[in-house]
Amino acid sequence: MKIIVGLGNPGIKFEKNRHNAGFMAIDRVAKETGINIKTKKFDSIVGRGLIEKDEVLLVKPQTFVNLSGQAVSKLINFYKADLEDLVVIHDDADIEFGKIKVKKNGKSGGHNGIKSIIDTLGNENFSRIRIGIGRNGHYEDLKNFVLNNFDRLEANKFDKILSKVLETIIIIVRDGVDKAMNAFNSLVIA
Repeated sequence: MKIIVGLGNPGIKFEKNRHNAGFMAIDRVAKETGINIKTKKFDSIVGRGLIEKDEVLLVKPQTFVNLSGQAVSKLINFYKADLEDLVVIHDDADIEFGKIKVKKNGKSGGHNGIKSIIDTLGNENFSRIRIGIGRNGHYEDLKNFVLNNFDRLEANKFDKILSKVLETIIIIVRDGVDKAMNAFNSLVIA
């Protein structure tokens, strides 16, 4: 079973923030696959179902982004999951808006949610889908930038980006991370 985790902050106040790109991706996957993500457990909201013929667990940690490792480690421990079955979806300010990047493992890249997961699991060998939100010159106050909503033009384009994230997840589940990396890492979503 793949455990697919979208990072974000709980609450209506944060719902449309750039930092909640992972939550928005999980919501899109749930809607398109019919997986109900309403069960509360392990400091998360989860839903279990199928993508094509493969079982998946969709997860929205409720611990806030910077403490995501607490929720993720509880899930990994309970399901005795291999880290190769963990896929984390998150925003990435260092990737241009309109791009997604699939990554097999590695450091946090400065993302506090990924850092929390790595620190808590004691391992960085899990896959990520990084959704580019760009910085657009917002280097001094990155916190404010990620905690603000997408502007109107970005919001319109973000719907297309979420569709590509769904395609990426389907390929990861069906064919593996390498295939998804080849298909999407050089793609620019117009």
